[in-house]
Amino acid sequence: MDPAVVAGLIETIGFLVVVAVLAMMTKRLFSRAIGSRRSEGPTIAPSGGWSDLAARFGVERGPEPPLVRGATLMVGPVVWKNCVAVGAEVDGLRLAVKMPLFGGVGKAPLRIPWDEIVEIAPARLHWGAARLVVVGRPTVATLTLPETLFQAIAARGHLGADLAASARATPS
Repeated sequence: MDPAVVAGLIETIGFLVVVAVLAMMTKRLFSRAIGSRRSEGPTIAPSGGWSDLAARFGVERGPEPPLVRGATLMVGPVVWKNCVAVGAEVDGLRLAVKMPLFGGVGKAPLRIPWDEIVEIAPARLHWGAARLVVVGRPTVATLTLPETLFQAIAARGHLGADLAASARATPS
């Protein structure tokens, strides 16, 4: 094998190693920036997804009228950006996804009864304050709601006393 080819291969391998190390360092830096390694408060891993919630809490209609349209929130590990209608009704938290770019298709609407919301913890979503809402015992899924959306839901007065107390507490 030609020495120039060997030198080129060694140089390419060295470059790929440097890129891989930089990617790992960047991932670690950003994971700390968004709060995934926070030591305060309970550590609850995102779990479940929209399909898990739909299997248990699927309904025919979404929120009418919605408290918020085009909300961004996280269900399990998936971020639903600017496409969720949210409603806080007497019978539960209602969620519906409509993606206008795909002809208005979406996921099955959900109605999560208030008594199925079992825990609320401080969280971060896109570098902003948020609340992690644990649904079901055992846990069916987690919702991460931006703080402003969570406070709008809490202001409707449907959360139980314990959850309402955590709603008044401000996340760090």
